[in-house]
Amino acid sequence: MDMGILIPLAAILMPLGIVWVSLHYRHLNKTAGTITDDQAMELTQMSKIADILDQRVAVLERILDDEVPDWREK
Repeated sequence: MDMGILIPLAAILMPLGIVWVSLHYRHLNKTAGTITDDQAMELTQMSKIADILDQRVAVLERILDDEVPDWREK
């Protein structure tokens, strides 16, 4: 290919490429921060399960504190 055509071609294509890449990543950033309704429901359900498990651990720790006072040092 003739060098005379490559310079104008690069001058046209490079700005288009830069604009395309910037728009592409802007779109990715906008969509990355959102979650679907299904994901939100699943997150809520997992949070409830975590709260229940936290309560169970607290009860077990109280039982152990009553029955084996020095269990935390072991």
